[in-house]
Amino acid sequence: MTDERPDSARKLSKVVPYRLARSNAEMVKLLSLLCEVHGFKLNIWRVMSAIGSYQPISPMEIGRHTTIDKAMVSRAIRELVDRGLIDRRSDERDARWAQIEFTPAGTAVYNSMVAEIDALEKHLFGDFPAEKINEFMDMLGLVERRVRRARETVELNRKTGFARLLGFDPP
Repeated sequence: MTDERPDSARKLSKVVPYRLARSNAEMVKLLSLLCEVHGFKLNIWRVMSAIGSYQPISPMEIGRHTTIDKAMVSRAIRELVDRGLIDRRSDERDARWAQIEFTPAGTAVYNSMVAEIDALEKHLFGDFPAEKINEFMDMLGLVERRVRRARETVELNRKTGFARLLGFDPP
């Protein structure tokens, strides 16, 4: 790997979005390998994770919690139903609204994955003091909220939104 030039005006290794993207990419690769051991893709796990955290849950809510698009959520639900890991039942009041829950087999797979992810987290972060982990999680939450607000501002106002965020005079 090429080292950064010492005379570089802006070191990429000091750019927060770059470091977050790199960390996320490595974590995604690691979790994808864990999912493969269990015979499924990461997006399937992301859907299962939302179900495990919020069940019963609708497909729309799964999409909102996982940021997976509607079509992918639908395919994942279909695969999980076919594998006997979830039940999908229509809401009695509105047939368009479905509720998703684990089957006993789905609960077993979910619990197994959660235990392995907990062990993985312990391997990665176990020697960090608890207060540092809590500070890190708080900081991640703060970053997520600020980035979301910034994105919403830019989506609403495009150029003027960026100008406002960056402290420039709007065009």
